[in-house]
Amino acid sequence: MSSMYQIDTPIVLYSFDRPGYLEAVCASLTRQKGVRYDPAKVFLLQDGAVSARSGRRMARDADIEASIALFRRHFPEGQVRHSTENLGVARNILRGERLVFEELDAGLGYFFEDDLELGPWYLFALERLREITEPFPRIAYFGAYGDHRRDYPGPVVKYIPLEHHWGFGLRRHAWRRMMAWLQPYYAILEGVDYNARDHRRIFELFRPLNIASEASSQDAAKSIACLELGLYRILTTVSFGRYIGERGNSFSPEHFRAMGFDRMRVAQSETYDFVPLTQQKLEEIDAHHRRHYERLRRERFDAILAAHSRP
Repeated sequence: MSSMYQIDTPIVLYSFDRPGYLEAVCASLTRQKGVRYDPAKVFLLQDGAVSARSGRRMARDADIEASIALFRRHFPEGQVRHSTENLGVARNILRGERLVFEELDAGLGYFFEDDLELGPWYLFALERLREITEPFPRIAYFGAYGDHRRDYPGPVVKYIPLEHHWGFGLRRHAWRRMMAWLQPYYAILEGVDYNARDHRRIFELFRPLNIASEASSQDAAKSIACLELGLYRILTTVSFGRYIGERGNSFSPEHFRAMGFDRMRVAQSETYDFVPLTQQKLEEIDAHHRRHYERLRRERFDAILAAHSRP
């Protein structure tokens, strides 16, 4: 591709106790095509091993030390933000968002979890999406990991609903609106480990809505917030990266294979044609999300709530 993007957007990598996955992500980030970025603007948000709330050990020190060491090997000029205690998924992610949008005062951040391996054109794709989405202020998230259920080899790139918050751009104005709306959610997380959160209280919090999720995660809460606030989340059809998180907080090897992620392939084209984005397409994407969450509320909410009933 002829154009070369100079990226000024901060790049955040979230890490905990999976140095093998983080190694693949860091290595893939160093092999990006069509872009230049300042390595000093790459941040590792490393969670700690022991919870200050419960005293529980959540990870081996050796895995955390290995994660920091390999990041520094790939990005010697990068910045490590190492929490001395275990924050858990939600708090560590929030810490990265506050770094970008409050401390650095950036209008946009690129965020990556430690289990999305980037193809060589991933950052280029995010930069194209940054340009394409700028005229649409209601777009909160845009990602480029593509549809893992189908093979879109390119070069034509179209747009579908974004499901998972893995490797994406997030705009500050949308984040601020979400954070205001989600204050009651984060209040429920206070004082407890994330994995010990009160699922029932979270589902009860969203009971008045006509939409629902099957999960109580911070990802699910943000998805609900976007729908309630009229914010869009879009994804490329083409897979510019691949999800490798076979083992983790949300996936087991069996679930990973059942979802088809073991068959996910990064597109191999060296040129890509991003079709124009229209308001009509955004409304189609929003309607798809809305129908899915409305159906869950209508058909599954009572069962979800019952599954988390207190004894």
